[in-house]
Amino acid sequence: MHSRGDQEIGGWGPKTIREWLLTAVAGLMTLCVVILAYCMLYPVRWDGPGKLGAIALWFPLHLLMITLVSCVLAVIAVRSRARLALSLFVAVAVLTCLMSLAPAIAMWRQAQRLNVPLSLVSYLVHAASLNLGSPKIERTRVYGVSQDGMNLELDVWSSGHAPAGPLRPAVLMIHGGAWTQGNRSMLPAWNHWLNSLGYEVFDVDYRLAPPARWQEEVGDIKAALAWVAAHAGDYHVDSSRISVMGGSAGGNLAMLTAYSLNDRHLPPTGNARQAPARCVINLYGPTDMALGYRITMSPDYVRPRMRSYIGGTPDEVPDRYRILSPLSHIDASTPPTITIIGGSDRLVALDHVRLLDHALSTASVPHETYVLDANDHGFDVNWGGFGTQIARAKIREFLTTCDGGPPVSLNAN
Repeated sequence: MHSRGDQEIGGWGPKTIREWLLTAVAGLMTLCVVILAYCMLYPVRWDGPGKLGAIALWFPLHLLMITLVSCVLAVIAVRSRARLALSLFVAVAVLTCLMSLAPAIAMWRQAQRLNVPLSLVSYLVHAASLNLGSPKIERTRVYGVSQDGMNLELDVWSSGHAPAGPLRPAVLMIHGGAWTQGNRSMLPAWNHWLNSLGYEVFDVDYRLAPPARWQEEVGDIKAALAWVAAHAGDYHVDSSRISVMGGSAGGNLAMLTAYSLNDRHLPPTGNARQAPARCVINLYGPTDMALGYRITMSPDYVRPRMRSYIGGTPDEVPDRYRILSPLSHIDASTPPTITIIGGSDRLVALDHVRLLDHALSTASVPHETYVLDANDHGFDVNWGGFGTQIARAKIREFLTTCDGGPPVSLNAN
C-alpha cells in the first residue's frame, strides 16, 4: 500500500484544503487592498467606496495592522508550502505598508515645513476613538424659539475657570452635516481643546433641511451668536471676543454668519440683535455654492442635499446660491479667517479655498489658508491624526494673532 501522508483519496486532504483556503484568503485580501489603494489615490465619490479611501486617509497608520496580519499569514503559507498564497500575502504586506507610510510621511514633511511638531504618541493614544459625540443635555440652554414653536438649543462647554480676572474669549461651534443632518456637540474633542486654551464654547443646533431652510439655518446661528453676546456676563465672556468655527456645512455657515452681518436677505431668527464675530475658523467649508453644486467628486451625494437646503438648482434659484455664498459678502470689514482643508477632499473642491484666498486678499482681510497633504474631508474625526495635529497648531497660532490669545493656556494636546 502507498502512504499518502495526510493526503486522502482524490487529493483533497487537510494539507490541500489548507493551501486552497490560504490562497482564497490571500486573493480576497489582495482584491480588497487594491480597491482601497485606488480609493485612496483617486478621490472617487463619497457615497460609494470612496468613503473607505477617506477613512484610510483619516487613519493611515492603522493600515499597518493589515500589514502585520499579512506577515503572519505569509509565515503560515510558508509552512503550508502555499506558494501562490505566500506571494499574495507578501504583496498585500508591502502595499499596505506603503499605503500607511506614504501619507504619514507626506504629512510629517508638511508639518516640518510649517514648523509644527507632530506626536506619534498622540496618534496612538487616540487610535481607538473617534471625535464624534451627541448633545449634552446637562449643558443645554435654549437660545431662541422658532416661528413654529421649536426650541432652538445650544450646549455650553465651560472652561471650568472661576468667574474672576479678565473676561474670557468664546467660540460659537457650528456642526456640519451637509445642511441636512448633524447635531450640537458632534465633535466634542474640539470643545474640550478650546476649553483647555481658556475659551468658553457654545455648540449650537440649528434647524435642518428639508424643507428648504436656506434663510433659517444661518438665521438660527446668528440668533445664537446674539444670545451668547447678550448673556456674555453670565459666563464671564468678553462679548467683543466671540469667534465662530465650523466644519464642512458648519464652516460654510460660520463664514456666512460672520460675513453677512446686517444683510437684509439673511436676518437672525426672531429679529435678534445681530452681533459681530471676532474671528472665523473654517474647516473644509464651501465658499461658492454654485461652484459646490457643479464641481464635486461626489455629485450624487452633494447635489440632492444642496437642493434640499436651498430649494432648487443654481439655474432655478441663482439668487439664493449667490446669497448663500460667503464669497458674495466679503469686504474690508470681513473678520480675519483661517481655512483648513484636506488636499484630497472629495466633497469640497480646492477651488473653493483658492477663490476665498483671492477674495480675502483683494479685500485686504487678514487670513490664512492651509491645504493639508494626504488628508480628506472630515479628517478631524481622528483627533490624534497628523492632519488634526497640524490644524490644532495653526488654529491656536491664528487665535493668538486674531483674538489676542486666550487668558490662560493649559494642556492643549
